[in-house]
Amino acid sequence: MKTRMIFIALLMMGGEVYSQNYLDVIRPFRGMSGVAGAENGVMSTGSGGANALLGNPALLSYSDKTVIAADMALTQVKGTSVFNSSIWENPTDRGLVFNSLSYIHPVPVYRGAWVWGFSLQPLHSFSSISQFNDFDPDGDFYYKYTYQETGNLYALTGGTSVMVTMHTSIGFAASYLIGQNSFSKIYEETDPYDLYYFDRFIDSLQFEPHYSGFNARFGLLTELSDVLNLGISVELPTRINVSESSTRDSVEWYDTGESQVYSHEKWSGLEYSLWGPWRLGIGLGFDASPLEASISYRFHSYSTTSLRGDLYDIVTGEDLVDVVDSQIDQYVENVHEYSASLLWSINPLSLSFGASLMNDPLNYRFDNIIRTDIGMAYQFYSGVGFTAAFRNEQWQSDINHTLESGVDRSVEVENNYTKLQFGMNYTF
Repeated sequence: MKTRMIFIALLMMGGEVYSQNYLDVIRPFRGMSGVAGAENGVMSTGSGGANALLGNPALLSYSDKTVIAADMALTQVKGTSVFNSSIWENPTDRGLVFNSLSYIHPVPVYRGAWVWGFSLQPLHSFSSISQFNDFDPDGDFYYKYTYQETGNLYALTGGTSVMVTMHTSIGFAASYLIGQNSFSKIYEETDPYDLYYFDRFIDSLQFEPHYSGFNARFGLLTELSDVLNLGISVELPTRINVSESSTRDSVEWYDTGESQVYSHEKWSGLEYSLWGPWRLGIGLGFDASPLEASISYRFHSYSTTSLRGDLYDIVTGEDLVDVVDSQIDQYVENVHEYSASLLWSINPLSLSFGASLMNDPLNYRFDNIIRTDIGMAYQFYSGVGFTAAFRNEQWQSDINHTLESGVDRSVEVENNYTKLQFGMNYTF
């Protein structure tokens, strides 16, 4: 029977997911960035303290006042499915979330500058959603694929920066990371014309990795001239410990109202560790007050990501560390990120714009990920300030699949993630 054949195919496809692979290794490192692209670690005036901690910590030395800041964010993720050049599905997910809390404090020194900073903010967001509905080629039953991810990886960061000469600052920051990523993959089949004895069939896979770990970064900022700055940042490989649970369900409901459970499996307490990419950034900033501009490049070495743990493939018995290392060599690419930004600032108003272009580690296309940021800040003389920022990130993916009849469906997904931040700060 057609339904049963599809069900068996799904079981075979889903069984492979429980063996960790290269996708599990790079998943916590490739979400949407929590640092604004307009504050990319080169512009001394444009980078807020919290973003400096996760970008180039040397920029902390340009903070001459104590600042406490906090903000919230309205988020939206949309996945537009395109099949045969037509839009078929456009699911959307929205939410209101805490975004960041930071404290920047300059230490009084006789000469130069010495600044400390602390922040709690998202390092990555894992939001994505996509869906595709259609009849099978014979037109006798309806099916739906749905993929969704939600979650954040937060960084609790402390850092410091020192102005070592009149024109050069160095900085260091370290972060404790904690977060989770909830992923669901659901296949649903219905019989709208009552041609079969079944009414509905669902095959679902859900897993939820919890993350904890740490990373660190160094930064340097030097003034090449009165109007030109050079910034360099190095991020060491991130270490993340993973504790994962998952659930697999396959259930069929009949026209009689009865149901049959083909699979109901739960796993919990699967533990392993990951080492993420190291990153090197370099940029030039041009200062012609009240306008600042910058260009920068950042290299992400994803080829060095790796899995660590005492894990074995449940089918073949192979050591998964060796299997995953081989998959990373074969499927994962290093990432090249290019960005540019502008800042216009005349007290009490500041306006900023930034844009970046980078490739996905799983895709050769250079323009796979496009990101833009628009920011505004207004600082009253009383010390109270208000900030607002709009961020948008777009990337491509797919939900390609093969039906039981052997027909291939190539479905492209245009992902769109937006984040509207609004917050307050107090300077004293």
